[in-house]
Amino acid sequence: MKFCGVVVWYNPDGDILDNISSYITNIDKLYIVDNSNGSHINLLANYKYQNKCEYIPLHKNLGLAYALNVGCKKAIKDRFDYILTMDQDSIFEPTAVSKLKVAAQKNKRYGIICPNVKSIYHDEKTNLDKVAYLKWSKEEFKEIPWTMTSGSLTSLKAYTDVGGFDDDLFIAHIDIDFCIKLNQNNWKILMVGPAIIKQRFGNSKPVRILWKKVHPSFANPVRTYYLFRNQKYLEMKYGKEIHEFIGVDLCKFFVKITLFEKQKAKKYLMMLRGYRDAKANRMGKYKDG
Repeated sequence: MKFCGVVVWYNPDGDILDNISSYITNIDKLYIVDNSNGSHINLLANYKYQNKCEYIPLHKNLGLAYALNVGCKKAIKDRFDYILTMDQDSIFEPTAVSKLKVAAQKNKRYGIICPNVKSIYHDEKTNLDKVAYLKWSKEEFKEIPWTMTSGSLTSLKAYTDVGGFDDDLFIAHIDIDFCIKLNQNNWKILMVGPAIIKQRFGNSKPVRILWKKVHPSFANPVRTYYLFRNQKYLEMKYGKEIHEFIGVDLCKFFVKITLFEKQKAKKYLMMLRGYRDAKANRMGKYKDG
């Protein structure tokens, strides 16, 4: 069984290699698909695992879904069985990827073997990184309906069966769409509790309201546009039952923005634009105006 990975870059800095080093020793090859306008191949010049990396510049931002598809298609051509799909800012805790691989070798019926997610945020008061939450605190293995793209060890057979990632989404909800398609094609998703990935969800950080802790996204206005547009797009694509599948609806986004976030007026405008563009099937990269 052959394992590879794909990571999507967008204007990366030198620290990105530390993230890659948390998983590259557990795979045979890493496709680096760069969505930046310029080249960043110089970052690999003195990297000790350079021989495992294939750098693929796209020379412009074509979206996360498109870039992931580029990597997956290269992996299929190179006859790999599984691909680890990664964001540039994700980092695994030690032994996490080896645990995913062991689970994949024992459970070939799963479309994705995924890690447990530890959400990290930067505390401005202490100037330190802190843990917002650990997704699953007790489960060793658990079948789940969907998982984020980053850290997912994906069967390339399953990827082919469902037709890959939806380029129209550009960013946001790519993982939800892919997991729905897996479910529709009788592929399951297995979460491995002891395999932990550290992930920053944009600018998200916990806030407390009465006795409850919530996690607003604090996304910028353009990201808010993608969240609303793509959620509405998926509602139209799959029906209202998507809410039961992912446990998120647009009302929750609206309430969190209203209660906790800044730039409310801009974000309300972007919500409306996103809703409008989804209804008109204007997808892909956001176009101002």
